[in-house]
Amino acid sequence: MSGVAASSLVAPGRTLPRWVRLALLIGPGFFLIVLPFFGAMVMLGTYSLNLRDANGMGMGLSLWMDFASDGFNWSVLWNSVRIAAISTLIAVALAYPVAAALMRVKSRAFLAFGYVALFSPLLMSMVSRAYGWLLLLSDNGFVNQTLGMLFGIDPIRLVFNETGVIIAIVHVVLPYAVLPILNNMTQVPSVYREAALDLGASGWTVFRRVTLPLTLPGVIVAAEIIFALSASAFVTPSLLGGGRVLTLSQLVYENIGMIEWGMAAVQAIVLLVTALAVLFVLERVNRATHAARES
Repeated sequence: MSGVAASSLVAPGRTLPRWVRLALLIGPGFFLIVLPFFGAMVMLGTYSLNLRDANGMGMGLSLWMDFASDGFNWSVLWNSVRIAAISTLIAVALAYPVAAALMRVKSRAFLAFGYVALFSPLLMSMVSRAYGWLLLLSDNGFVNQTLGMLFGIDPIRLVFNETGVIIAIVHVVLPYAVLPILNNMTQVPSVYREAALDLGASGWTVFRRVTLPLTLPGVIVAAEIIFALSASAFVTPSLLGGGRVLTLSQLVYENIGMIEWGMAAVQAIVLLVTALAVLFVLERVNRATHAARES
């Protein structure tokens, strides 16, 4: 009798249809993330087409034409893409050796210290980190004072220009670049490297012919994450750029402040589409590397 009662308690959970179980698993995430995102996209589309214009209802492409005909918008868009691309290249170039070093650490204490040192900046607010870099990179900051004491050189302009913006962005996004690369490195069997060394290959040859091709998918995933974060950065370019480094996200903010909802929506959509286009290209490269590795 007790066995029948126990089976009756377990059976209902196991007899749920597959689509019901999938709905229970996907439903909360869909309503919290996907549905608000598409709702926001619909609102941006209506604003960009003047459907919410106080002067009257009517679809129009006047705002899109204004954006396309203004060379200033395209220059700011190019500036955003260029800063994001440079930040991505630098962050990935720094993240790869950091991930490789973490892979080689055997002591748990040193490994824990490395993770804390790498990810502890994420516990600080974006504004605090930006102001911290502003103090470090200023003409009288720690970096310039150290360079002056060691090499006797005059202060280098590192703030209120693209140099300071890129340095601060790389510092913000570096942990996000290390994670996918490190995860990919842990999945590569060490016997591949050992076999190449046993066959007489040099360390550089092993890296170029074995390690890098096998970890390239992780590098591409890191580049996708970093580019998306860098292209949409707002606080760091605003504070470290000092108004001299303009990005499209800053123009969106300024137009919202001036109640120019329509143009802000157009610029936001353009920034999103540009980022998605770059991510699409990187994903195609990632799939090509997977196909080449499996063939």
